[in-house]
Amino acid sequence: MAYQFQHSVEVSVSREASWRFWTNVGNWVLDADIEWVELDGRFQPGAEGTTKTRGAELVRWRIAEVSEGKAATIEIPMPGATARFAWRFEALSEERSRLTQQITLSGVQADMYTAQLGDGFEQGIRQGMKKLSQEIERSADGRQGV
Repeated sequence: MAYQFQHSVEVSVSREASWRFWTNVGNWVLDADIEWVELDGRFQPGAEGTTKTRGAELVRWRIAEVSEGKAATIEIPMPGATARFAWRFEALSEERSRLTQQITLSGVQADMYTAQLGDGFEQGIRQGMKKLSQEIERSADGRQGV
């Protein structure tokens, strides 16, 4: 493994509601750089998805693992490497949860990709997860019984 990074955020929403929001991949459009995200089929292992980023090529990914309501791993294959985005959803109480994302990059060309990440990559992940937590809470505020 050439690279690993992990970050967590807490939200004032149940684990189940956080999971429902996150597994609707259309909710992954959190900033102006992402045009759309699509999933071919249901959110389950083996399902494939696509992300369209402004000014860039399509990013194709697949769901590698799912522990319903608790965890999922998304893989992005690249020439000579694989990026894995492992998400965990932990219940802290009935109305609070912690979301953790662990990113790993491995493979024979992983060092090359790691060198290209740049200084702002980890800060971008932190900011993206903060935005995600805000959107989950905003979504829950608009619904009763979440």
